[in-house]
Amino acid sequence: MAGNRGGRASQRMTQLVLETYGRECHLRLKGCTRVATTKDHVVPYSHGGADVLENYRPACKPCNSKRQNRVMGGYGASIVVVIGPPASGKSTYVLEHARAHDVVIDMDAIARALMPVQPDATHTYPEHVRHVAIKARQAAVHAATRLKERITVWLIHAIPRPDDLADYKRLGWQIIIIDPGREVVESRARTMRPPIMQQHVARWYATYGAPVIEPRPMPVASSSSSSEPDW
Repeated sequence: MAGNRGGRASQRMTQLVLETYGRECHLRLKGCTRVATTKDHVVPYSHGGADVLENYRPACKPCNSKRQNRVMGGYGASIVVVIGPPASGKSTYVLEHARAHDVVIDMDAIARALMPVQPDATHTYPEHVRHVAIKARQAAVHAATRLKERITVWLIHAIPRPDDLADYKRLGWQIIIIDPGREVVESRARTMRPPIMQQHVARWYATYGAPVIEPRPMPVASSSSSSEPDW
């Protein structure tokens, strides 16, 4: 994010940023060294962010490289990450709250869109379809989390790794947990999902502890299932 408008002026600005804001990385993403040696745009240059002191913060090289142009909370698109165990109602929640011009990234919806004949059951599709859907989802996440338009990007990520969840929070993205309770989830999974999903229900609660029922606030406007479905 340090930009390619370099030279001595850029070096002097980097030094000024470090002298003004200190040498602690402001991003603290996965792999952070904590020691800032570069400058990072708060509002990306590609989004109209200026090369001025007020729009820079100190960053270590790994975080600077990892963030690239992903938007932070309050700038550009609003990113809402919806997490929860299988069959908890994540897709339904998003459909109930998304607006007409929002972007929704849902692994199951992507996989189903790739198939000319829709399967009778959700979350059940051939491994080759799942492989293509994963690549499509990655591309969608990359593009959507860099939008400058003031819309909401709804990212369904059922079981994120703890370090990924920490990155989402550090970027200021809103996290919404959909969890009606383990008993409800297990009952739905038995009747609405492939048998393997019971294992993923167990993994959710093993990762995130006892069932958590949280209010579902509106964000700020602006099959093969043999492998682990983290989406």
